[in-house]
Amino acid sequence: MARIRTLLGLLTAAAALMVTAVPAASAHTQAEAILNGCGSGFRLVTDGTRAITTGGSTWGYVHLTYNSATGANCVVTRKTAYHGTPSRVSVELVVQNDDTYYRADNAASHWESVTHNAAGRCVMYSGWVWNPAGTVVAYGGRQSWGNCG
Repeated sequence: MARIRTLLGLLTAAAALMVTAVPAASAHTQAEAILNGCGSGFRLVTDGTRAITTGGSTWGYVHLTYNSATGANCVVTRKTAYHGTPSRVSVELVVQNDDTYYRADNAASHWESVTHNAAGRCVMYSGWVWNPAGTVVAYGGRQSWGNCG
């Protein structure tokens, strides 16, 4: 009986080591988030990536892209913290002399995106990632006009 308990103890310890040795879910790459969030033909623009931060920690990135064939901009908020865990994620594209385009998903596991035509106009962009409890938010983006044209 003592041998069985010892063997069970060793198996339990080995199983615990295997569980803790499994790496955390890795964040989708920038390219995957852009392709899945925007579609094909979108390319990252100059000054098109900003960190989404809170309290000195980076929780993700917000990416501004452009499709030269359609004249559309797409902004993707990509989670790196809480990746794979549902939490609120939002994204905003502001088009000069036009409007603000905003999307949010209260249970996003990876990213959120918004697309709108901005050919010949300047844009600003922002992204937010909340913790799963919805009590802390991280922000990133550019609050000045850029990428005009």
